[in-house]
Amino acid sequence: MRQIQYKLPNVILTEIPERQLRKDTDVKVRIAYAAVCGSDIHDVSGDFDNTFMREKFLAGHNIGHEASGYVVELGKNATSKGLKVEDKVALYYNCYCGKCHFCNIGKQHLCENIDVTLGFMSDYVVVDEQQVYKLPEDMDMKKAALTEPVSICLHGVDMCRIKPGDTVAVSGGGGIGNLTMQLARLSGGTRVTLFEPIAWKREAALKAGADYVLDPLAPDFHEKAMKITDGYGFDVIFECSGAKSTIASCYDLMSRGGVLELMALFKPEITLDAIGQFSAMQKEATIIAGVFQSPYTMQRAVSLLDRLETESLTSFVFEPDDYQKAFQAQKEGRSLKSMFHFSD
Repeated sequence: MRQIQYKLPNVILTEIPERQLRKDTDVKVRIAYAAVCGSDIHDVSGDFDNTFMREKFLAGHNIGHEASGYVVELGKNATSKGLKVEDKVALYYNCYCGKCHFCNIGKQHLCENIDVTLGFMSDYVVVDEQQVYKLPEDMDMKKAALTEPVSICLHGVDMCRIKPGDTVAVSGGGGIGNLTMQLARLSGGTRVTLFEPIAWKREAALKAGADYVLDPLAPDFHEKAMKITDGYGFDVIFECSGAKSTIASCYDLMSRGGVLELMALFKPEITLDAIGQFSAMQKEATIIAGVFQSPYTMQRAVSLLDRLETESLTSFVFEPDDYQKAFQAQKEGRSLKSMFHFSD
């Protein structure tokens, strides 16, 4: 079968033996669409000195953790979700143990023994039943490949506990920023504003429902942003760009008693030094970080897919043979999300 793999510092398309069931709870899935995540670009480019990632995952050459597909085979004990052959499904790459401290307190995404399955950029994948989420029969499979990133954004929005009427800003108009902005609106956020220097990404955000879009490089950016909130600052700000300068600017635009969530993957040398402890105390600021999802947000993400504007995120579709073009388009910021079409 075909599989796109890491061959650092690049990726390759190769042929490997077709995956087979290993456990009685396994499910074999034929991939329909697989999407490129920003973290894939960072890992291939070597942007992060991430020893954990490189030793645990990249050494095995596997890549891809956002995908939709069709069930083709079930282990004899893969029965808890009522799955059957030909069901449409979305995939979750984490498999938790269910026994450790964090699993026992409902935080399975922080499982001490978590097992990660990558390699979704392939014709077939075998995962535990726990990692498979059934989709409605009429679900568009391109849109379904966004289930995992939607679940990440949903977890981030949950962490901020947005109250209806809270003013919300999102820094960064890429795929994660765009989806976070939409989910913040659905959660009751108002005056929802996206900060993004690239014009077409600002247009995509407006199409997806942003109330305001601002260019953070404009000389009057700070003044315009504060005016949107009547001078008080935003109640909740999501930083989704990963740019060094944005931490300080987002903090400055946060209201007293506000929340700043760091959702981007920042390079190791980027710190929170721009936020002084005394200033944060005076402001009574809440600063949190989150980049994971949980098995609970995956099912909710499935339910929310039809409430989201996803055309901008599903318009760059490539065949696996064009893997270099797909990765380049996302690396250069020409697409919010590059996708591979593996099967119908």
